[in-house]
Amino acid sequence: MPLYYETETFRAVHACWDHNSIEYLKQTLVNDRLTDELIYESVMKGSELNEAIEDTLKGKEIKMPEGLSFKDKDGTIRTRIRIKWWENPLKMTYQSISVEPIRNLPKKPIQISEFKSLDYYNEDEKNVFFGHYWLKGEPSLYNEKVCCLDYSVAKGGKLVAYRMNGKDKLNNNNLVYV
Repeated sequence: MPLYYETETFRAVHACWDHNSIEYLKQTLVNDRLTDELIYESVMKGSELNEAIEDTLKGKEIKMPEGLSFKDKDGTIRTRIRIKWWENPLKMTYQSISVEPIRNLPKKPIQISEFKSLDYYNEDEKNVFFGHYWLKGEPSLYNEKVCCLDYSVAKGGKLVAYRMNGKDKLNNNNLVYV
């Protein structure tokens, strides 16, 4: 399977459409796919391929402020949070950039040194669809260009799809779920 998909009107990716990572993968993968050789190379921690695949398949993360942690859905203690890669990090706090609502995150600006890059997916881009985040509650869009379709169906959540209608802007009314 390809690690990402792009048409003239939209993009789809497992967890994160990071321009630098996707561009690197376009130049490195074979038909947007991993070969056996590339799979071995991709698990070499810290390699450019490993980092690009980590961002694409798991999403971007940053460290929480010193001394803070939380338990994830499986009870594992975490000190890093997945971030909203479609938001300008210069305008966000730890609390507002976290994909998951984590109570003990401060409402203070993020240390910019936490970011490998300050690039983010902005509103003049194509619509992008992704999953991986195990969201809860009623499915809704993050904005008119960004849509997560993962609402924890494997854990009793909702199976979510988006009904394309040819419009440039996404609309909550086109989310379909059971």
